[in-house]
Amino acid sequence: MSEPKKFLKHPLFWVPTLYLAMGIPFNVINSTASSMYKSLGVSDGQNTVALGSVIIAWSLKPLWAAFLDMYRTKKFFVVLMELLMPLLFIGVAMSLPLPGYFQISIAMLWVASFASSTQDICGDGIYLTAIDKKTQANLAGVQGMFWNLGKVLATGVLISGMESLSTHQGWSTQKMWSGVWVVVAITMVLFAVYHYFVLPTGSIAHRPQSTKQVMEDFLGSATTFFHKRAFWGMIAFVFLYRLGEGLIMVEGKLFLQSSTESGGLGLTAGQVANIDAVYGTVAAIAGGILGGMFLGKLGLKKALPILGLCLNIPHFTFVYLSHYGAAGHGLDYSIVVTMVSIEKFGYGFGFIGNMVYMMQQFAPGRCTMTHYAFATALMNFVLAPTTMISGPLAEWLGFSTFFVVVMFASVPSVWAAYKAPFPLDGDTEKTKTEPSGIVITPDDPSRLTDAEQTVQRSAGRASTYAMLNILMLLLADAKILGSLQGKPEGAGQIQFGFLLASAALKIYLTMLTLKHAKIAAAQAQPIGETSYLGNARGAKVATIICALVTVAVLTFGYRQAF
Repeated sequence: MSEPKKFLKHPLFWVPTLYLAMGIPFNVINSTASSMYKSLGVSDGQNTVALGSVIIAWSLKPLWAAFLDMYRTKKFFVVLMELLMPLLFIGVAMSLPLPGYFQISIAMLWVASFASSTQDICGDGIYLTAIDKKTQANLAGVQGMFWNLGKVLATGVLISGMESLSTHQGWSTQKMWSGVWVVVAITMVLFAVYHYFVLPTGSIAHRPQSTKQVMEDFLGSATTFFHKRAFWGMIAFVFLYRLGEGLIMVEGKLFLQSSTESGGLGLTAGQVANIDAVYGTVAAIAGGILGGMFLGKLGLKKALPILGLCLNIPHFTFVYLSHYGAAGHGLDYSIVVTMVSIEKFGYGFGFIGNMVYMMQQFAPGRCTMTHYAFATALMNFVLAPTTMISGPLAEWLGFSTFFVVVMFASVPSVWAAYKAPFPLDGDTEKTKTEPSGIVITPDDPSRLTDAEQTVQRSAGRASTYAMLNILMLLLADAKILGSLQGKPEGAGQIQFGFLLASAALKIYLTMLTLKHAKIAAAQAQPIGETSYLGNARGAKVATIICALVTVAVLTFGYRQAF
């Protein structure tokens, strides 16, 4: 792989283009595609179910990130993915005239999502290993700005520009969208060629020698993730904080683009693209900047409940818009822009609390980066089922009622922000950073007695099995229920069989959870340990909730399948 010329080695020659090249495919897969399917007549239910499952790729990144260090360099994988994604995008463009274009294009996007997430892993790896920490801090704003510019270009300028060209040339909707994907593909090829010459290789601190070693390192990091105090309280915050946002994230744009006859606002794909990518992005960035200043002034613990309110209350703008839409009232474009921008500003202002909480409370420890990756992955897992369910729910309830439901779904988000635990606060005398940079928290084995470590491990096992139970619901059950969308009545027996198999596995995981929670309780009693005993009890509560949700899933699945 070519090394960059000396004068091109400065990060300003490659950091902007790298993050622009990362932002474009992420946004074109997760946002542009939804607008395309809407324009081509795909129902909101099919749209959100399919794209909700595609989002999962970015949540699974920690599972294969370590394997990428076994072969070649980070630069190799970045350039390779930037060459693979154009082939897939051309495949999407070529599939649009075909009768089964929806299934074919979704399959292409599914593979492209894994290529994009791999590009993210290695691109971030180059940024973290090729430049020093001071330069990283100085370029953080550039990094974020160009990633957001990728969103503006991919979901705003490109769509509105191609829509104008299509109108001028008299193209069909299908041909217009094919053009969009071809332009994105050409752009990614140009990035690949440029990065081949200017991108540094990125260093590897530790190259695993075998798959076994990778798995051992991964499982060791994953195990300690479940050993943190107040684990289930922090998980509840991570899961619930973006609950309302997950419902509105894709369906909000589809509502703007829906016909006035169906209760939408009847905007064109280009108008929606400009609102979301241009005005919305500017509002979100402004909100993020002010939210960070507010958090820094007040401190995370005091600011978090307010940030939670700011994240969720602006969802009311869609209640306002949808009630006008349902009543058939016309709305001036500037009013729609203002309402959506307010919602995006609130998102930017409140979202900063989510990330900082995970950095300061969840991540610290011997495996800080890995634990932060796990926390963000779990946060994104929740977006998949909420995105998938948003379309069918909006079709069933109608837009005006759906957005009222979103407001009610935002209540747990605010509650989670208010009740979020801060296990590292008050323990500053026990938390220290070693010269090597490793953070030693109160949960580190070196801070615990042998008896406390025993309780910690047992409670950790209970929490692990309970989390696997939850992931079965978020991934397997959500995907199976999504596959029932659009099927004729009585044609879902196979899917219901998969639901039964999933329920059987969850019963087994429930038994293991209860077993190890009981063991932890027995071990904690003689020494009066409460912190990790609380984790074991949290695992039991989570398992009981999973059991109730599983019953609801089976009931709903049975009605859909038969």
